[in-house]
Amino acid sequence: MPLLHNYVVDEILVPVVFLFLLVSGIFAIGFGIGLVVFGDRIFRKFGPMNRWISVRENIKPMEAVHDIEPFIHKYRRQFSALFIIGGAFTIFMLAEKVDAAAVASLFSASKFSFIGPWVAQSLATFLIAGSVLAIVIGIILGFAPRVLATLELRTNHWYSSRQIIKGADTMHLPLDRWFESSPRLAGGILAVAALVLTVSSAIVLMGRG
Repeated sequence: MPLLHNYVVDEILVPVVFLFLLVSGIFAIGFGIGLVVFGDRIFRKFGPMNRWISVRENIKPMEAVHDIEPFIHKYRRQFSALFIIGGAFTIFMLAEKVDAAAVASLFSASKFSFIGPWVAQSLATFLIAGSVLAIVIGIILGFAPRVLATLELRTNHWYSSRQIIKGADTMHLPLDRWFESSPRLAGGILAVAALVLTVSSAIVLMGRG
């Protein structure tokens, strides 16, 4: 039975999601039973899979500063023309050539047809506003470099992403410790919950068949 009257959602997305839940539930049932029957062997098998990966180390290259301002200021006239022409062309195409209703009809369902044009029009308005900003930046870059320098002094700030996500490297293992200390209880709860999930997913998939 269709849920949202949208082919992509009803015929592709929903079945894939419930199929994933079904397969995951079957795997979880086996894992839970394994914990109940031979927990020590399960922990030895899955122990090497518990690895800690440092997010901060992986994004370290992103912290390197790349200053492109000297290059932009060297060719500021060319960049100014690019911003102005590109922004004006984008505004013209969005305002004159794009039909929000036609764009929305490609994605929206008939039941929610009032939402599609609104989303498309809002996106077009956002892009037009961005294009106007690009034109303003182009004018300032080409004809008022002192104003641009003043703005850069106030807006040019460097933020360390590694410092922002510093807490993400902290390991929290209470669930792992509980599984290790009570493998039979944890495995039983996991198996029962996974069984409910598997049966529910199977019922949904068979009902859509």
